Amino acid sequence: MTTGVRRTLLSRLDELAPRIAAAAIVVSLVVAGGYAIFLGDALRYLDEQVYVRLTQSMAEGVGFSADGVQATAYRPPGYPFLLLPVYWLTGGSVLAMRLIGVFALAGCVWLSYRIGRRIGSPAVGAVASVVMACYPLGIYTATALYPQIPALFLLLANIEFGLRASETAGRARLGFVAVSGIAGGLLAVTVPNFAVSVFIVVLWLAWRNRRAAWRVAAAILVVVAVIPGLWCVRNAVQLHAFVPVSTNDGINLLLGNSEHTTAGSGTSVDISRYDTEAKNRHLDEVGINKFYSDSAVAWIKEHPGDAAVLYAKKVANNFAYSSEMATSGQGNRTADLLLALTYYPVLLLALWRVFSWRRLSPEEKLAAGLIVLNLLLLAVFFTRLRFRVPLDGLTILLASAAFVQILRSRVKEPS
Repeated sequence: MTTGVRRTLLSRLDELAPRIAAAAIVVSLVVAGGYAIFLGDALRYLDEQVYVRLTQSMAEGVGFSADGVQATAYRPPGYPFLLLPVYWLTGGSVLAMRLIGVFALAGCVWLSYRIGRRIGSPAVGAVASVVMACYPLGIYTATALYPQIPALFLLLANIEFGLRASETAGRARLGFVAVSGIAGGLLAVTVPNFAVSVFIVVLWLAWRNRRAAWRVAAAILVVVAVIPGLWCVRNAVQLHAFVPVSTNDGINLLLGNSEHTTAGSGTSVDISRYDTEAKNRHLDEVGINKFYSDSAVAWIKEHPGDAAVLYAKKVANNFAYSSEMATSGQGNRTADLLLALTYYPVLLLALWRVFSWRRLSPEEKLAAGLIVLNLLLLAVFFTRLRFRVPLDGLTILLASAAFVQILRSRVKEPS
């Protein structure tokens, strides 16, 4: 590619960025929406069935219950909360609920464009929107009844509208504070490991825009706390215990830290002896959660060397490309190859960008920090490809900035 071609390409990307982003949104809706229609009402994975049952239970007035009888907090409630209005309106159409992920992905495309503009230029936003719209793992995950793509949308909304709140005044600021805070609160009860990220985003907003930004950040944090706070009250009433989000962190910790755990074992771990002991103790849901958590911690303390090696392997496993989502046999080699060919170039570009740390914009530093933080948090429990999807969205932002930087660095300014 000649210098003149690169200069023309950059110029056109900057000039046509809004149109490119709009086209990317349309492409995202058509491709992901078409795949969702193809899937129809089929529930391919166990987790999908569980989320539908929880949503159905709420829609029927029973409350948050997996069996329609007993109250539970075994799953984070955020995603069923998002499914509930659609369930009501459509009478429980799985396809309609599937479209929530499709529209969330389109929202991610738009927000990637907005944040990409902030990172460097309209060209960065244009590239980010196109990559986000065409990213196969994002499309695949968006059409499954899983919370990761909605979680990415909520994270990007928390950042973008938090920035808008810090840049405006008056009623507009109040609106942006509300949107950012609600997005952050929903994110915390949708994918709990991102609760720490929301707190970091709020602190970052205060640091980035020091003029009166602490008041904005504090206001956002108050709004963020509303939804998790109300959920804690519900759990205290229904379960008679303090449960911040869910009662499955114990089993997730045990699945990721026990004698039979491997880096990529996921939920396919033999914990039968712990199950048997929990049943023999006749523990309730909260008690079982604590027992599993204590058992995992005990194993880590008794095997510190093995636990450290396992943790390092789980961190590395976060970068795997296997297309297996949850149910054995769903992946195939063609899909794995496609995921590898689309993920690793994005990852390499993002790493190349991060090597120029001093030149990164504040938004890029935030994205890089959130990626590292959550990769480390995910490895505390167990790793799975779809858990990484929200982080892929942040990686795409860094990779897009790297791509544009490479183009600019090879364009010689006229003397």
